[in-house]
Amino acid sequence: MKLLTNIAPVKIMLTVLAVVMLTLPSWVGAQVLVPSGSFHSVMPEVKGEPVEVGSFYLDTTAITNQQYNKFLQDHEDWQPGNVPSIFAYKGYLKGWENTNSDEVVNPDEPVTSVSWYAANAYCQSVGGRLPTLNEWEYSAQLMDFDSSADAREFANRLMSWYSTFDSENVGDVGSTGIENRYGVKDQFGLIMEWVQDFKPVIANDLSLDCGTVGRMQKLGNAYSYAASIRYITRMSFSPKSTNSTMGFRCAYDVETIEEKEASL
Repeated sequence: MKLLTNIAPVKIMLTVLAVVMLTLPSWVGAQVLVPSGSFHSVMPEVKGEPVEVGSFYLDTTAITNQQYNKFLQDHEDWQPGNVPSIFAYKGYLKGWENTNSDEVVNPDEPVTSVSWYAANAYCQSVGGRLPTLNEWEYSAQLMDFDSSADAREFANRLMSWYSTFDSENVGDVGSTGIENRYGVKDQFGLIMEWVQDFKPVIANDLSLDCGTVGRMQKLGNAYSYAASIRYITRMSFSPKSTNSTMGFRCAYDVETIEEKEASL
């Protein structure tokens, strides 16, 4: 018997948060179709009516340091020192020294310390956009487990990761062993990720405390409690935030990918 998280079943490896260093594989930078569906959000929703999500494409992995460095070489206005303070705090790309070189430190790790504005600019430059909050969460919850014990183990490790994140030892993209049913990797266990509407309107009425997280937990399990923490954490950021825990991946409208494929 499969025990679902919030939606359709999918296999997941329970080597969940162990970091396995890999050679950069061929799927980095690729996109996969996430078909339309629905899920139950921890946010308020019409009782009995799950959140509907249309089909979209999503990067299989977070954007890497190497990919972002190429963007910087093509868009000098987003290099450190050139970005106006209204678009990023001083911590933007903290630790980057020479963005005019092809040599990148930790090229296969996900880029972090980028603002929401910078992530948007990157995605637009490749014909995409940031995923919506519901798209990201829908994709992330396309998982199931063989037993309640497995589900609890995953949720407990996930909550532990959120509370002990080590930005000095992130690991390469694809290294977590976590993958949804369509091949989207590392939505858990590597970094936090920007989404388009990371500050939903309801955030104005919420305090960022444990009590609020508890009230957001409607599904009655540790997995949804971890999701609540994720929502609250996102809400605490400014679009100018350049946190070492935050990176991103891009989403694409179905029509955009179809037009691109047709032109090849």
